[in-house]
Amino acid sequence: MLRIDRLCAGYAGGTVLHEVSLDVPPGAVQAVVGRNGAGKSTLVSCVAGLVRPQGGRIEVGGEPVAGRQPHRIARAGVGLVPQGRRIFSRLTVAEHLTLAAAPWRAATPGGEGWTVSRVLDLLPRLGARLRHRGDQLSGGEQQMLAIARALLGQPRVLLLDEPCEGLAPELAVRVRDLVGSLARGGLTVLLVEQQIRHAVQVADRVAVLEYGRVVYDRPAEEARADPGALAALLSVATVAEPPAPRPRPGLPAASGPRTDRPRQE
Repeated sequence: MLRIDRLCAGYAGGTVLHEVSLDVPPGAVQAVVGRNGAGKSTLVSCVAGLVRPQGGRIEVGGEPVAGRQPHRIARAGVGLVPQGRRIFSRLTVAEHLTLAAAPWRAATPGGEGWTVSRVLDLLPRLGARLRHRGDQLSGGEQQMLAIARALLGQPRVLLLDEPCEGLAPELAVRVRDLVGSLARGGLTVLLVEQQIRHAVQVADRVAVLEYGRVVYDRPAEEARADPGALAALLSVATVAEPPAPRPRPGLPAASGPRTDRPRQE
């Protein structure tokens, strides 16, 4: 369903992602973990169309979407739950849901489709908060609203950028369980997460990004069976110097050490 092939991307001439490749089948959860600055959020932004790739391919259901405008990628079936939730503080929960359920966002033919009532059945806490503004919600409620908003876009692929960030442990577990439930319902999920425990427990595969390169991509059951290998990759003590950038076709090779750093993760 989601295929990322040799994706390269960055900011202001600097490269953050170096030939990243991932293949996520329908109904699977692909977790991507890594330290701050590894390129996780850049990867999500590229798939969503918020950052234009420098090279490589992104396909959704076999349809190439790399480099398209974000609204066209959304219509191709990609939903985004961004880091930090980005809820509109002055809009009520009901207003968020009404805007997200725009008429042009129809379900794919033959699909059940997400409606406001179906979303509220899945997330009943939101039903009790319909008249509350975004800034009156707890962190967990805001996260649920961000997920509901994305589902009403009728996605085939759901991008989750650190959905458990800032949540109490019991709320993080609820989000993890929700992600698993959505995947079992057929939704393809790309999950960026810093909390390795949650990523490993909910994912079908786990990949590690280090300096914008995939250095580990294995079934989650292997990661659960040998957690030390994954922990070692993410240990600060094991951090190596970033690899020298390889010259891309048509561009001169770098003449000195890399000095640019990604400005955001």
